[in-house]
Amino acid sequence: MVWCLSLILLFPGRAAASGPQLTPLSAARLDEGLELLYSLDYPASRAAFRTIIVNEPDNPFGYLFEAGGIWWQSFQEYGLFKDTPTLQGLFEQDIAMALLKAAPTLDSEDIKVKADGYFISGMALGTRGQWNLMKGKYFDAYFDGKKAVKHLKACLALDPDYTDAYLGLGVFDYQIAHLSGIAKLGLLLGLRGNEKRGLERIERTMNSGRYARRQAAQYLAMIYLSELHDYQRAAPVIEKLRRDFPASPYMLFLDVILQHKLGNASGSFALSRELHRLIASNPLDFRRKWLTLACGVSGPDCLSGPVLEQTLLWLNAALLESAPDSAQAYNTTAQLARGLVLDALNRRDEAVLDYQTVEFSIPFGDAADVARACLASPCRRPALLARLRGWSREL
Repeated sequence: MVWCLSLILLFPGRAAASGPQLTPLSAARLDEGLELLYSLDYPASRAAFRTIIVNEPDNPFGYLFEAGGIWWQSFQEYGLFKDTPTLQGLFEQDIAMALLKAAPTLDSEDIKVKADGYFISGMALGTRGQWNLMKGKYFDAYFDGKKAVKHLKACLALDPDYTDAYLGLGVFDYQIAHLSGIAKLGLLLGLRGNEKRGLERIERTMNSGRYARRQAAQYLAMIYLSELHDYQRAAPVIEKLRRDFPASPYMLFLDVILQHKLGNASGSFALSRELHRLIASNPLDFRRKWLTLACGVSGPDCLSGPVLEQTLLWLNAALLESAPDSAQAYNTTAQLARGLVLDALNRRDEAVLDYQTVEFSIPFGDAADVARACLASPCRRPALLARLRGWSREL
């Protein structure tokens, strides 16, 4: 999980006239960028955030929003950023600019402006710390996180109603208690986290934050769904996210997984057909989104054996449940997916049978081309990840 996965995409609005705030036009671009981000259209989302920087180059929020979009993509698209130095450089530049532009507000005599300054600085430090954590630089990540907490606490000391600051404090609390690398470092340096308190703080932002309610909800959904496996607690959070982002294939995909985990097989299959209708509207364009759907929930475990075995069980049931004559495109997609899963599990003979069926099915997107390519050369995990990463870069 990530320290500022959600924190870095907050809505401004508390600052006095002299403090960092967005014009109505830039605020609209922020809303647009967030919608596009959760629709998995990363280049368009980044362009919306970049418009804020162009319109208001001295406002630290714009740089944080762009960095936030880049960071969220890096978390969702496992391994992508190891060979994308351009976006990594842009991320680091944005964080540096956010800290630079926020620095003067820390000396403001206006309490609201000063609170915003500490909040922005805390966001930037935490985000930079998370980037270091991704690189395995645990000491750098820890000290950035610790400084971020100090700034967020200063924000709350100035304005106890700045509820959004609890998101950052909660995430740090949760990570120190829960994640092995940073938890061990915390113990080494004499700091203990508190998982229960961390979750309560994140929930507090979700329930009463002014700007970060949706981002806190997204963070909690990932914790409950993929880390704690507390599906009952995940259910109302994902329901909220579906309402907030009705056009998002990502939120819909989370619901497909959730219903399966809750034992609601028919509900999961029905939602997967709803997702497939989004895919069918432009299957070639949708290819850019498959890496997030394949890896966003599982992270480093993406396409690992246990994940593939669970996916195979779901695909087998989905293909049995679907009427072959009434959902041919859906069945083609599911059968291709099953072939890829079987291939990655080294069950080549079974995979070939699925590929051969897809090759001669009614055309849908590039399914037949992928099947032919995998018939010619096995699509093991490395090859499949390379294909997904290649698709994610398509414009």
